[in-house]
Amino acid sequence: MESRLTPKQQKQQQDREIIDEYHKFVTEQALEPLYQSFLEWKSGALPYFELTELIHVFHKKNQEIYKDFTYTDHKDLLLLAKMKLGRLTEEDIIDNKWLLERWGFEDKT
Repeated sequence: MESRLTPKQQKQQQDREIIDEYHKFVTEQALEPLYQSFLEWKSGALPYFELTELIHVFHKKNQEIYKDFTYTDHKDLLLLAKMKLGRLTEEDIIDNKWLLERWGFEDKT
């Protein structure tokens, strides 16, 4: 089946998919320690009041993630997502060298 999207629309869709994948990655990274805490609670190794505090800590972290994905400039967010997911193109690196270096990226080519 042929795509009816223009090349620009295809690029926008690809960009959205990268940002969505990065959002999932960041959120799951934040959720993993909470998940482990639930397992500890369920096994009796973690008191419920400590678990509820950890839920609160996660909630604050999740609010920060929300703000990052809502209020960060789209172009910067896409570049950060590509960097963190290992998807930077040579063009991305050349065009954004100073910003990538500021974020701690080291070009290994």
